[in-house]
Amino acid sequence: MKQLLLLTLFIPTLLWAQDDSKYLAGAVPLENGKVVFAKEINAPSFSKDEVYDRMLDWADGFFSEDGNRVVYSDKAKGDIAAVGQANLVFQSTALSLDRTEMNYRVTMECENQKCVMKVAGIRYEYNVSYQREPEKYTAEEWITDKYCLNKDKTKLNRGNGKFRRKTVDFIDEMFASASAALGAQVAANVVPATPVTPARTVTPAQATQPATPVPAKEGYVAFAADKVPSTLLQMLPESDMQVASAGKPDTKETSAQWKGTGNMFGKSIASIAISKDSPVYKEIDNNDTYSLSFFKKGENGDAWLIIDCRKQGETAEGGQITVIGEIINVWMK
Repeated sequence: MKQLLLLTLFIPTLLWAQDDSKYLAGAVPLENGKVVFAKEINAPSFSKDEVYDRMLDWADGFFSEDGNRVVYSDKAKGDIAAVGQANLVFQSTALSLDRTEMNYRVTMECENQKCVMKVAGIRYEYNVSYQREPEKYTAEEWITDKYCLNKDKTKLNRGNGKFRRKTVDFIDEMFASASAALGAQVAANVVPATPVTPARTVTPAQATQPATPVPAKEGYVAFAADKVPSTLLQMLPESDMQVASAGKPDTKETSAQWKGTGNMFGKSIASIAISKDSPVYKEIDNNDTYSLSFFKKGENGDAWLIIDCRKQGETAEGGQITVIGEIINVWMK
């Protein structure tokens, strides 16, 4: 009888260990040192345009809530990009709620008979009761095998293991939802496709032109777009930003908001939020170039960092426009 009782006590533990096997080594893939979840969805009976139309409809539905939106679409290329925000709930009781806000980017490359989806740029904001500011992590420093598994890679660490579990589950459900939109088989116990809402208008970028060589800026050091140290990028939200179009460099916008950098279809990109009534915004059409100049907070003088961009697309949200630009030059003083 005692042996039976002990066995029943251990059953939940055994089941828990079996469940965790899904989240162990290799569950969080890396691509050039970055966390990138990828899924190839096959659609044998669909042309490239049909795949694109279905995926854009799906994306407009899935990314329709606050903090989620389609930011780029180009039917000729078959490319779609979106930014997402989700609350991952670890535990919810009448007295407490343990959750994190996860932000991420999704790209969809549509081809004949298939779509390749990638999720990257994952970041977390986690509120801790005894701290005023939330703790912030990137997926690379928080949920990878290196930081989230024990030495033998047989167990998840207690602190950040819950982030890894919920992230993997969320990505699996999103891929299943997208697969259902293309008529692919959906695994059991996975959330079905999100109902589609009417598509929003997303401005596609024109064909990308090769970057025009520019003379060096006196007193500045040039960086390749993908070689900017992360320590510098972390300083940008704390700096004052000024936007100017190449066509009218004397017309400047100082109230735009920095949204961050990323990668879209193999290109380094920068995003800003700017008023649709801004004179600078009205000067920047697709494929036009513009500069983002960063100054030390509250100080005058020269910009300590300048990012030259070529506009790739935009999306509207209220009175604000999110502008996405390919980074073509980076200058640091």
